Amino acid sequence: MKALFHTIGAVVVLPYVALALFFLFIGELARTKGLFALVDVALFHANWFALWGIYAGAILWICLVATGFVPRLQRASSLCLGLLAAASFIVVFLLSSTRSAGEVIVLLPCVAVAATSAWLFLSAGSRQ
Repeated sequence: MKALFHTIGAVVVLPYVALALFFLFIGELARTKGLFALVDVALFHANWFALWGIYAGAILWICLVATGFVPRLQRASSLCLGLLAAASFIVVFLLSSTRSAGEVIVLLPCVAVAATSAWLFLSAGSRQ
């Protein structure tokens, strides 16, 4: 049952991680000075994403899901998932221009994944 919660959490947190990465990318673009620097940063990130990001992201996500099924690695996997969900929530919440009730409602599944991962982490620790 804990592996199922972990897998569902990994699926639910995926769009929030993508949104947080998008916010960080837009923030980096906003810090550039001039059009050529803007194009340089955009092309650099597009090149990295095309060469490595697609593969590395998919492999890391598959490893995160797979470690949720290994009893020895469930605690570390829950910790990673919880930190990923919490970091995504913090980035999206702090870098958004408006902080309204609707935004908090949209981010509630991310908070739920962080809380569930913390519960899985603590329950795996009490078993050992």
